[in-house]
Parts: sequence; structure tokens; C-alpha cells
Amino acid sequence: MRRYEYPAGTRQLIVAYLSDDDGDAVDLGALLAFIADDAAALDADGWQIVSTNSLPIRQTGTAGNILFQSGGQYATQVAMGVVYGRR
Repeated sequence: MRRYEYPAGTRQLIVAYLSDDDGDAVDLGALLAFIADDAAALDADGWQIVSTNSLPIRQTGTAGNILFQSGGQYATQVAMGVVYGRR
């Protein structure tokens, strides 16, 4: 997992989390555990989660499944953005 931090003013912080792309389906549990550990560390500094958003970056499957969104594809990489606010 990779983490990118972007200050957004004095009371906000945007953190982007990116899973590694190893060609297999994303391990969502591992990604969420990584974010939870990071959020706990930031909580000690007075930050709390305000909002989250996720986006599949890379998908795999047959061309028809991907193009027509028929459910046969799976994400091999995902990014998750978390906005933190200072208490």
C-alpha cells in the first residue's frame, strides 16, 4: 500500500491510499486495515476522518465484461481518498 498526503488548509488533510497492482483482485480488508492503522495514528495528533471516497483504478476480465459492465471483471488496483479534519 502507498500513501500520499496533501495539506488542504490549516484544518484539513487529504490522504490518498493506493493499493499495489499485482494482477490479483484487490484485498479490500488489507487496504481498510492499512487506512484504519493510519487513521488511528493521525487521531493521536487531533485528526479525524471527515469523508472517504474510493475508485477502481485498474480492472481485468474479458473485454465484453469490462466494456458492458456485466459483472465478470474485478479490480486489480484501487485508490481511496480520505479527508481528515482537525478537531
